[in-house]
Amino acid sequence: MRRRTTETLTPTAETEYLFRHAAARDAAYQLLPLSQRARLHALALDILEESTSFASLDAVYALAEHARLAQTGVTIPGSELRYRELRYLRLSAFNAASKYENDESTRLWERIADHPAASDTERAEALAEAGVLHWMLGRREPALRCFTRAIDIKGARSDRVAYCLIERGTLFRDVREYEAARRDLGDALELARKAGDKHLQLRALGNLCTVEDENMTQGGARELYAPVQKLAREIGDSRAIGVAEGQIGLACSRGGDFADAEKHLTESIRLLRDAGDKLNECEMVSALGALYRDRTDGDRRLNLMRALQYFREALELKDQLGFLFQRSSALSGLASAHRLSGLLDEAERHAREALRVAIEVGDPEAVGAAYLELGETLEAMGDHSMAERTLSYGIVAIEDSGADRIKIDLLAALARLLAAQGDWEVAQEHAHSADELAAGTRDTRTRTRTKALLRAIRKRDPKPENTPS
Repeated sequence: MRRRTTETLTPTAETEYLFRHAAARDAAYQLLPLSQRARLHALALDILEESTSFASLDAVYALAEHARLAQTGVTIPGSELRYRELRYLRLSAFNAASKYENDESTRLWERIADHPAASDTERAEALAEAGVLHWMLGRREPALRCFTRAIDIKGARSDRVAYCLIERGTLFRDVREYEAARRDLGDALELARKAGDKHLQLRALGNLCTVEDENMTQGGARELYAPVQKLAREIGDSRAIGVAEGQIGLACSRGGDFADAEKHLTESIRLLRDAGDKLNECEMVSALGALYRDRTDGDRRLNLMRALQYFREALELKDQLGFLFQRSSALSGLASAHRLSGLLDEAERHAREALRVAIEVGDPEAVGAAYLELGETLEAMGDHSMAERTLSYGIVAIEDSGADRIKIDLLAALARLLAAQGDWEVAQEHAHSADELAAGTRDTRTRTRTKALLRAIRKRDPKPENTPS
């Protein structure tokens, strides 16, 4: 046995030659003066540029490295090397992003932003791209730093600044900091109008509408998005029409008009898929999952099966994109559909994963939603003490955030759980807190629901109002 192990560990002659050859080459390279190394890299750059002819974008990073190393330790007046390096870095960043290698693309964009040959506008563009990718990866603070640095560059073109304001505004919207979102998106819209750039106007206006439509029903959403759809048709932007269709579909779903909601969401998905907008497509697929989970018409079992299908599809799309933020919403959706289908082990697994992702991203709404789903799953499993603890943890976790909608849901769920156990006094306290929070919302259905819950608990109703999640 010992002899066989020795034979296995002994390198072949070919492996030994390759190792020695590489070591000798590296040693020889290190012994060269910096100026000679730089000349060799410049020569390699010229040869590779001529021979590759961009047959594959995967080769451009090597060109960027040769251009960088050709400048090391030498000063060449009027040299174009730094501009060639910058060009190949940009191509490499776009190439990495196209393959959803988001970490690599982020690193390259940040390198471009710090490059001495980059103009103010190029730096603003690079920081904007890096910020978008940071946020896709769930990194809120680095994303905000990139956007803010870009916006503060005085010499950048106004359209680049407007683009950065739009991206920072949508980040603020995603984390429910609505005042900051309105400010950034409003400033972006003003800049875009001054520049006469209808494409940027459309992006700013469309995203501003998504801040305002949270509690709107079908009629209000149609009216709100009419200018967006009109502008989108003027410039032939089917992607923006798809987003507007989806937002109207969400409003229909909130109002309980499931048939119209399905029609708008399906049309939205078709338009977004044709436009290649996977990011918004997966959000609308997830929304379609939520619609089937919540709808009260049709076959309940079939609806839940379709909900599971759409949530899985949304999750697969997000995994393809490498998009961590909002991945927890699809996981929470999967958990709830499994719970309602009676598949409690699967529900718990998905809920715990949703909570892990939400905490990593730091999105209070997603954190609260994951705690809510986990608590309700534990309650369904009969573990009432752990369910109570989980719901309480959820309330504490988002206590200082502005995620009032999910706070109301957590308080109401905890009140129902305690009432079912006969702990009426504490149940009433939580129901009262939910009712107070709901009084400040524009959503009349939430206000009505929490008041009904509080009344039922005050009457010691053994089965207080219990709407599905």
